Amino acid sequence: MLLDGIRTIDSLELKNSRLLLRLDLNSPVDRKTGKIESTGKIVAAARTLDELLSRGAAVAILAHQGRPGDYDFISLKEHCDILREATRKNISFVEDICGETALRFISELRSGEAILLDNVRRLDYEQKSLSAEEHAGRELVVKLSPHFDYFVNDAFAAIHRPHCSVTGFTFTLPSAAGRLMEDELSHISILLDKPSRPSVYVFGGKKFSDFLPVLRSVASDRNVDAILLTGMLSIAFLFSTGVKMDERVSAELLKEADEHFIGEARHLLSSSEKIRLPSDLAFNVGGQRVEADTSRWPAGCEAWDIGAETISAYTGILKQARTVFISGPAGVYEHEGFDTGTRAIFEAGGGNGKYSVIGGGHTAAAASQLGYSGTFSYVSTGGGALEALLSRQPLTVLEDLRKSALKFKDRFK
Repeated sequence: MLLDGIRTIDSLELKNSRLLLRLDLNSPVDRKTGKIESTGKIVAAARTLDELLSRGAAVAILAHQGRPGDYDFISLKEHCDILREATRKNISFVEDICGETALRFISELRSGEAILLDNVRRLDYEQKSLSAEEHAGRELVVKLSPHFDYFVNDAFAAIHRPHCSVTGFTFTLPSAAGRLMEDELSHISILLDKPSRPSVYVFGGKKFSDFLPVLRSVASDRNVDAILLTGMLSIAFLFSTGVKMDERVSAELLKEADEHFIGEARHLLSSSEKIRLPSDLAFNVGGQRVEADTSRWPAGCEAWDIGAETISAYTGILKQARTVFISGPAGVYEHEGFDTGTRAIFEAGGGNGKYSVIGGGHTAAAASQLGYSGTFSYVSTGGGALEALLSRQPLTVLEDLRKSALKFKDRFK
């Protein structure tokens, strides 16, 4: 189990404690207005904060938004407003991270109160991938650690990034996983360690080059019975088999599907009978849905969905499954007429006593927009973090939580 050796909030004496909480509040931002477009991740993070405050802790929050230089690299002031509304607790925004202003607000914190410090990625060393011990020497960790009893990491979506604010405090403070982290690791452990069979994975979406490590791992897993490819990932795999496509589509694919990708895709298809590709696709022909066999690609057109024959085959497999994982929409679900495949996959993949998990921001957004969120056992907030776990990569951030549990074992209850 992924949680083995990791302490949770249940191990902490929360009443009158002073606690440093790392959340992942990173959210989509409107390029024109600079305002947050979707509050889902912030609302999900509010659960742990609400519990900590309700149980008498004083909490300072660290979080990030965007990357320096990008349009979504903004202050966390709006995030604080959303957290305050979600928890209905006393939460103040501090326009500082570890300077004199931040330290003054931290010293004045009382039980049941919280502050959100500003975007931690304003620190030029935050995004360096170093060990917890190396990060512990940074100004952020040196200045903040003496003011707190515990560190709680609830930034699940950042566990594949050993950044300063994510892992540095595990070296200096007794550290535990928050409720969101606990839930995510528990649900993903079921997928990885003890899925009910048949177990079926569906991969789709717009991005595809990062999926190779995940596909290699899942294809070699004896507990996985079928892997259904949709979206641009399936188009890229079809391209690797020699399917003739529109020249413009081929040119776009080659920007991401280099020789290495094509070689790996061919190897996976030849070495694993689990991987299924679409037999037909739905093309956008003048704004209309036109279905055709994958070998009959209409000139000047893009594939925007899987076709009826593929939908029938895939849903038949999903209806028989007892464990289902879905990452990525099957097509351009935002456009009328091209949401058919995504709807069918969600319909067959959720409910009916299955253990079903969907992951990745676009997948969760699609399920919410199409009205299927409630049909799944769990909706994961992770993107890259989820991919790293499915690839069975060793994750430094989780190991650092385990080391902290041992190092500070006498300070847990």
